[in-house]
Amino acid sequence: MYIAFNPHWYARALEEQRLRAPHMMTKFAQNDVRVAGQIRGLVIEHHVSGWFREHYPACYVEPDNYQRWTAVCSHDFKLKTPAGLLCIDVSGPRKDGSFGTYDYKPRSGVDYHILCRPMGFIRWDDCDYYKGFEILGVVEARHFQHTVFPGHILPFHTWLKNIGL
Repeated sequence: MYIAFNPHWYARALEEQRLRAPHMMTKFAQNDVRVAGQIRGLVIEHHVSGWFREHYPACYVEPDNYQRWTAVCSHDFKLKTPAGLLCIDVSGPRKDGSFGTYDYKPRSGVDYHILCRPMGFIRWDDCDYYKGFEILGVVEARHFQHTVFPGHILPFHTWLKNIGL
């Protein structure tokens, strides 16, 4: 599913990174490469969460650490659904384009992972956010491992139907 680039969501991502960066858990080091990775992840996250905020405003719930810059949180937003309150994580691609967890990523407190990448993504050093974003599908938390197998990826519209949206 396609999400158009939104300058407001992009600005929100940059602002969150600026305020949260000194307190964010790092994977390996706090350097320019890591900061760029934080920004990439937040740009994708804010476009997906912005899409839900816009299309399902009555269902959208901010994450537990909303505007609490020092607080760690494993989910990016929540959805009130007939299936209950669901905690959602947005996952962007690694350098090689694959998806999956990493050693320092919190493993609890998430029900689903939405897989999303910039349109036409091949590698991060040649990426144009202005082309928009593509949701590839959704993975249940139990299947979000170091390697995400294609058979575990639910089509986005099927997932929306399954959770009652």
